[in-house]
Amino acid sequence: MGITIRQLAEISGYSQSTISRVLSGQGKVKKETREEIERLLNEYQYRTNVMDLREAERNRRTILLLAGDLNNGFYTELIRVLCEYARSEGYRILIAYTDDRAEIEEEYVKMAAQEHYAGILFMNVRGGEELSSLLTEKKVPVVFLNRGIMFSGFDTVTSDNYLGGYLITNYLIRKGHRKIGLLAGHTYSQTALDRRRGYEEAMRDAHLPVTESSVFLGDQNYESGYQYGEHLLKEAIDVTAVFCVNDLMAMGFMDALREYGVKVPRDISVVCYDNTFFSMHLGLTAVGSEPEKLAKSAIDVLLRKTAGPGGDGESIVHRPRIIERSSVRVIE
Repeated sequence: MGITIRQLAEISGYSQSTISRVLSGQGKVKKETREEIERLLNEYQYRTNVMDLREAERNRRTILLLAGDLNNGFYTELIRVLCEYARSEGYRILIAYTDDRAEIEEEYVKMAAQEHYAGILFMNVRGGEELSSLLTEKKVPVVFLNRGIMFSGFDTVTSDNYLGGYLITNYLIRKGHRKIGLLAGHTYSQTALDRRRGYEEAMRDAHLPVTESSVFLGDQNYESGYQYGEHLLKEAIDVTAVFCVNDLMAMGFMDALREYGVKVPRDISVVCYDNTFFSMHLGLTAVGSEPEKLAKSAIDVLLRKTAGPGGDGESIVHRPRIIERSSVRVIE
């Protein structure tokens, strides 16, 4: 039996993807490289291996999902819907955790290109210009879900985070609140920045002040929500309502209030972004887009990319909606 592509790659030092391009006659390979690989194929009596063919076919039906954060309930719900919808379209999803680190994202992009995956879904992205250049070089179909790379032309599917921040802040204002605090998120996250911008715009439109004490910069995790709760109470910051830009920080914030004997909504009103199990369990009024719509849009866009090159990057923005519960008090 002849040598396999994988064995030849190990012997020669050439990547499996380069050898595959020589065999298929597709893609760019230097003339000298092509001739050397063809010589090796003859020397080692290459014959197509059935397992190689099966693996290649599986890879062509595989979507790599890069997740930077697995703590937020909104993301886990997105993953569930993504997997179900991809399966219904004849694709499987391989999930990789990047820990919100750009260098890990780049490693997985290189792997997806080498293994000839159908495409990549980024569920939140940390990288910037270097990642953008790598994706352009590798030419792997890619869609950014929930957060894209600023000033890039890649396909994105997002919630209108600015509008969501505006709507939920305006909701509090209509309920009579004038002193509204914001538990904000990462400054490198366009999603968090847009939600903050919506909050600030709604406050300005209502002629309400946004001071240094109005905004607390969190880290989008439970711990920073708890820290904000302690800070708010120990510093006696005068607010009647708080908007948390994600539900995980809202959970930490609510736990801190509970430990200090502060009642919601009697003593303070709380709202959050993302309508997940956490916000439902806590009884929080929330704003956000439906995970089902976001996930299906992302898969549909990616599959269109796999069918052939398109034009400029497509941008799909879903309108968020408010889900009312029992966490806001009306101030007359």
